[in-house]
Amino acid sequence: MRQSFVATVGIIWLLSSASSTNAADLTSSALKDGRIVIALSGDIAEGDTDSFKAAIKTANDAGKLVSSVRLNSPGGNLLEGVQLAEVVKFAKMATNVGQGATCASACFLIFAAGETKFANYTAQIGVHGASDETGRETTQSGAATVSMARIAKELGVPAAIIGRMVVTPPNEMVWLSPADLQSMGTTMVGKPSQVPPPNAGISQLPPGSPTDLSPKAKASAQPTWDELVEKAVAASAKQNNGDPNYFRICQPEKKTCSTGVSLKGSDGTEIILKVTKDARDNVLRRETCTFNTTGDIRVCLDWDRNTKHRDMQNAKGDWYQVDDN
Repeated sequence: MRQSFVATVGIIWLLSSASSTNAADLTSSALKDGRIVIALSGDIAEGDTDSFKAAIKTANDAGKLVSSVRLNSPGGNLLEGVQLAEVVKFAKMATNVGQGATCASACFLIFAAGETKFANYTAQIGVHGASDETGRETTQSGAATVSMARIAKELGVPAAIIGRMVVTPPNEMVWLSPADLQSMGTTMVGKPSQVPPPNAGISQLPPGSPTDLSPKAKASAQPTWDELVEKAVAASAKQNNGDPNYFRICQPEKKTCSTGVSLKGSDGTEIILKVTKDARDNVLRRETCTFNTTGDIRVCLDWDRNTKHRDMQNAKGDWYQVDDN
């Protein structure tokens, strides 16, 4: 675990200035049995890990054990969140997001690091991708998102939640449901809410697979082609240990070459995004294709013309169009 955290610090450090400079509020309180609970609230900022360690040392010097950390933070400095998560993991602390509290973005990693995890039904716990120091998605922030996903995996976060983290832009948020939280071993406390928590003006992804880049998903979400490719690359990297599954196939008889990226949908079937060019490097088609479970039939959407066609693969592996939809 230590090695995994350290391996990601270099990338995430580059984005550490993207968050608030106001330190989180850290307070300690004693339970009836003498154990100490540390409450962390507010934006996570540089120096919070040192303050957190100091609070632990004070308790330990008094012969007391810090048993858990209560979280109420919208996130903040990603590097600091990673370091706080490492301390929580090492100390085998419980994490708790209480009634009406929020734990999002960098705070989620701290929550996920808990030896045991508790969340009130009225709590809001959310995930999204990283941003650069200006709040934008860039190649650098994409690398940090992949690193954040690796840490989440090491902390036992299910792939479905990691997928939503990877594909959600930093200016949006996906709030996890009680079922999502229970899938990562969280114990829900309190009474289930009869209405969903307010979104506080933050967008959510539409229902469905977080890595669903099919024509149906395209029609509902309407991202740009570049946005779709960026999300596909991030999802493919998450599914392949940090290395996106790129491909390039040339067909001399057709004087074309196709370059793209492939990934798996939530049902395990293959999805590809590909750009086909002629011998002069002119773009002929930009397509998204979804495959059947055996991989020999695919439905492709021409991104620019908004037309669909169905292809079948012969015994030699060549694809032939069989109909238009």
